[in-house]
Amino acid sequence: MTSSYQVFARRVRSDLRFQYRAIRMAVDWVIAIYFVIPLLIVAGYHYYAWYMTPPTWLSGISIHTVATLFYIYTWMGTLRYFVEEGDQLFLRQNEGWFRHIMHLGYRYSVVLQAITMMLATLLFLPLLVPVYAYTITQVVCFWLLAYVVKLNIGLIRQLLALRFQRFMLWLLRIVAFACGFILFQVLLTKINDQTFISWAAIGLGILTFVLLTKTRLREKGAFFADVARERDARMRIVSLMLIRVTERKRKPTRRYPLFFSRSQRLLKGKGAGNGIAELLVKSYFRNGLQWRQSIQFVVVISGALFILPGAIKILVWILAVVLLVFWRKSFCKDELTTPFLSLFPIRDTMKHQAIQTAIPILVLPAMIVISLVAGISLFTWWGPIVMIGAAIPLTYGTSSVFTSWY
Repeated sequence: MTSSYQVFARRVRSDLRFQYRAIRMAVDWVIAIYFVIPLLIVAGYHYYAWYMTPPTWLSGISIHTVATLFYIYTWMGTLRYFVEEGDQLFLRQNEGWFRHIMHLGYRYSVVLQAITMMLATLLFLPLLVPVYAYTITQVVCFWLLAYVVKLNIGLIRQLLALRFQRFMLWLLRIVAFACGFILFQVLLTKINDQTFISWAAIGLGILTFVLLTKTRLREKGAFFADVARERDARMRIVSLMLIRVTERKRKPTRRYPLFFSRSQRLLKGKGAGNGIAELLVKSYFRNGLQWRQSIQFVVVISGALFILPGAIKILVWILAVVLLVFWRKSFCKDELTTPFLSLFPIRDTMKHQAIQTAIPILVLPAMIVISLVAGISLFTWWGPIVMIGAAIPLTYGTSSVFTSWY
């Protein structure tokens, strides 16, 4: 007779096979042989070389930068329970089996989080040991601290999502993120000087984790939320590959658009290229999803510019404009395939011209804000002026290069 453990093991194997097939969709044997394997070899060589003899620029990366990256990672992911929609009809009738499967899934997630956090810590060993002079005990303390924080954050986010909704949930998440970020920064910086504080924090975190675990597993009415969370976790890799394919129905929130409500002209000149470029610009500025994602991108890049050392600031600044150009180009190409535009016989040359005209306009607002923050982070009076002045030609130059092909 099938036991609850066998049901759980079957679900884990099914999930692993599904994730493997999803990765195979993106990485076939040609990409693996000609790109992934050579990249891993080069990365492994540099990892060993940096661990034995770290380059001088590694010393410019502060512990606060590493703590920020680890905290962002602790905020990602979730604790899974491997419950499915069909359990409402069958397993919910056997409360013992259902609770056992949830506990097994929870323990599986806890162990998996420990492994992934350990791999992340090993990835930063060339910084922790040669540069920051961590001992083995301090490295273990670093790993355990980040691991315990990740577990507690995962449970706190689940409990908040179960008990609050909409604006209150959004506000509490911001407060939890900010408080956790400050606490995590303080604790990680104490590892090298006062390790006992970090070990005490780990002990307190384990105690908090036990209490949160009991509260979470006893939570009533969480079945459908757990099913939705399990579905999102299972489809995480697939959703990344299908992000440009999936379509969501937009809820009509305004009778008139917030920007360009009168459909006024934006560009001088006539012709189909200018008309299509105006359509692309207005479509972007009227798209709430694009605005939210752009604001999140600007906030993340701006925060990184304040933390990173001077030489790397410029590299991140240049990388930001490249990513924005590719992002806007992808958006424009998607807009040009809409059913409305397919009704008109528009040549590819006109579409190409429209993209070349529209992309600098779409990139400049975010790039100006990023450049302003980059200039302020230099702590000079001329920094914002120079960076904003350089952002305009950099944006137009990058757009011209990366839109030279359609």
